[in-house]
Amino acid sequence: MLTEKALWGVPPDGFRKLTDGRGNRLIVREDRAGEIDFSICRNDRGGAPDYRYHGRSPIEAVRLRDGDTALVRPYRHGGLLRAFTRDCFFSRPPRPFRELAITEELRRRGLRTVEVYAACVQRVCGPFYRGCLVTRELRDAKDLWAALQEDPAGRGTLRSVLKATAETLRAMHREGVYHSDLNLKNILVRFTTDRVDGYVIDFDKASLFLGKVPPALAQKNLNRLRRSALKLDPEQRYLSAASWNEFLEFYHDATGA
Repeated sequence: MLTEKALWGVPPDGFRKLTDGRGNRLIVREDRAGEIDFSICRNDRGGAPDYRYHGRSPIEAVRLRDGDTALVRPYRHGGLLRAFTRDCFFSRPPRPFRELAITEELRRRGLRTVEVYAACVQRVCGPFYRGCLVTRELRDAKDLWAALQEDPAGRGTLRSVLKATAETLRAMHREGVYHSDLNLKNILVRFTTDRVDGYVIDFDKASLFLGKVPPALAQKNLNRLRRSALKLDPEQRYLSAASWNEFLEFYHDATGA
């Protein structure tokens, strides 16, 4: 018999646990419980889905009553598992519930990341499930890879993007967060009239430490990010070796380290 913790993880304060009698489970933020239900995860609300974003699979954008937009990200395997298991998972607690809890904890610690509205698990058969995470759209933001491609000749813009990203990652490590899949796609940069801010997302496989992340693991994170950049930009047109070194200088000089 599975325990409550194995089934649900540890939902943060302010979230509600729901079941539909068919083995499907939903954790939803209290103030969104009236408009986010199991249909948002099943994609059976009717009408043409709005796909404006793309991760490993299309991410649906859903307009809410107050004008905000919720992004529904389904979980997909990467690497070799993708060809065999696709969107079916077997983990306890389920990955969507774990990511919800970690992301909310990081927000509590003051780190810049997205707001989570809900996490949903649909039973497939036996212990296997499909899952999705529902987050609030971060307006005026784009992933780091898109930002780097936008204006490679604009040194002022590039410098601001590198500085914002470096400061965010240094704060993440200072708060004891190790991101095991750090890449250019799960770092967001948000442009406002007078500044650029960095955000990190996709924490379902993150590890939390008491105190700072050990230096060797922090370096491993940075190395992982560099490999991601070289994979997407092997000719280093958008993130040159000189720009990477500038990013590292910003990282090591970040205040509060």
